[in-house]
Amino acid sequence: MKPSILFCLCLLPGPLWAAEPQQDSASAPSTHVMVRAASTQWGAAPAALPPGAQAAVLSGDPGKPGAFTIRLKAPAGYRVPRHWHPTDEHVTLIEGDLTLAMGDGADAHSADFVPGDYVLLPMRMLHEASTRNGAIIQIQSYGPFEINYVNPADDPRKQAASKATGTKD
Repeated sequence: MKPSILFCLCLLPGPLWAAEPQQDSASAPSTHVMVRAASTQWGAAPAALPPGAQAAVLSGDPGKPGAFTIRLKAPAGYRVPRHWHPTDEHVTLIEGDLTLAMGDGADAHSADFVPGDYVLLPMRMLHEASTRNGAIIQIQSYGPFEINYVNPADDPRKQAASKATGTKD
C-alpha cells in the first residue's frame, strides 16, 4: 500500500525544522540583556578610535570571539578616518547625524543618516564616519573587534605611542 500524500506532507516540515540555523553556544548570551538609554554607563572609547568619543558595551565582549553590541557617543565634529573591519558591521543611528563615506574606486559613495537609519557595512569595506553635530550610534558585530586604518598614520594607537616615546611616525 502506498503512503498517502497527506502523510508525506506531514513528514516534510521535520527536515525543514532540522535545517534551521542554530546559534553557536559559545557566542550565546548567558542571560538576557536590557539597557535603558537613560542609565547607559558611558566610558572612554577604545584606543583604536580617535580621542573624544565615549563608548558603552551593551552585550557581549568586543575583545573576545562572539557577537557584541556597543554604543558610541561622538561629539560634534568627530571623525573616524578611512578604515575597514574583518567582520560585518551593523550600524544604527540612535541620535544626531552621521555621514558615512563607503567603498573604493568606482564603488565609492557617501550617505547622510538620520536617527533610526541603519547600514550594513560588509567585512573589509573601506569606510569613514563623521558627525557635524554629534551622534550616538549602535554597532553590532562579531569579535574580536578590529579596526584597520587605510593610512597607518591615522591610527590613534600609533599616534599615542609616538607621543609617549617622543618620536614621530
